Amino acid sequence: MPLSEEEGAGAPLAAEVVRFVQETLNLGTAVDTCLPEELRGVEGMQQLHATLWGIRRLAWALSRGELRFSTDQRGFVVGALKALQADLRHLTWQAQRIADGEYGHRVHFLGDFSTAFNRMAEQLEKNVRELRERSSRYKELSCRDALTGLLNRRAFMELATRMLEEGRPGVCIMVDIDFFKKINDTYGHSCGDATLRAFARRLRDGLRPGDLCCRYGGEEFLIFLAGATSPDVGRSVAERQRRAVEQLQIPCDGHDLRVTASFGVSGIGEPAEDNDIGRLLEDAVRRADVCLYAAKSAGRNCVEAETGSEPPQAAPRPDAAGTAE
Repeated sequence: MPLSEEEGAGAPLAAEVVRFVQETLNLGTAVDTCLPEELRGVEGMQQLHATLWGIRRLAWALSRGELRFSTDQRGFVVGALKALQADLRHLTWQAQRIADGEYGHRVHFLGDFSTAFNRMAEQLEKNVRELRERSSRYKELSCRDALTGLLNRRAFMELATRMLEEGRPGVCIMVDIDFFKKINDTYGHSCGDATLRAFARRLRDGLRPGDLCCRYGGEEFLIFLAGATSPDVGRSVAERQRRAVEQLQIPCDGHDLRVTASFGVSGIGEPAEDNDIGRLLEDAVRRADVCLYAAKSAGRNCVEAETGSEPPQAAPRPDAAGTAE
């Protein structure tokens, strides 16, 4: 059908509008262009021009990750871009929370991307949990004697010092298996190891949950009675432990081994604020060791405790770092 005179006159203008829209959408610059002079009088062109550049600016901002960009333009396309912008802002917030260690966050508004994001978050949460558990196990192992499972000396001293720093008194008990070297020489080191493990279990079973026990070195063990107020309390505990050790039977290579132990007890008392806690503990351990050697000198299989702050008199220990048989 032939165009009317009015339609024929408007065809070039429509073509110009189409060309302008296409050029505006495909323009490779981010700088706003002016509306051509010949289109300024066309009804609605000013609004169309503003809408096109509003869409371009918002799309350009999104492509650069500028999620705070805002525009006053309205409409379906702009609204869709704004919705995507809001989702990306929320996703950024979720990612920040995960980065802060809140691994339970999930997203459900970006389709396949949400699925991938949530799988990543779940795997990250699982990996972090496993790493924490592994780290906790390694930390626990680093604090334990490999043979007996008791605390090692370093961990024992750290924990006992921490208790004393909290203002709690305590009592130290130094314990040594009598004639342990003869067990190794007579039955072999495997029986010696079995003896140490069984002896450690017996000591641990005779203590309260809050008390500390470590393998101090060789066949020598150290106990810290948390909250105990005098060496008399330690003497009572040590005597109970001594009798329990006497009842211990250790099967090894067809033999039922029996052992006894000697005990030395020293008190610490309630630390004053100006005390050097580490030195206070080390001194208490030294005095417990003196008491232990006094028990050895008295015939073994007995308990010696200091009276007040004075350890019992005994011949000087020949090797403070070693163990008297």
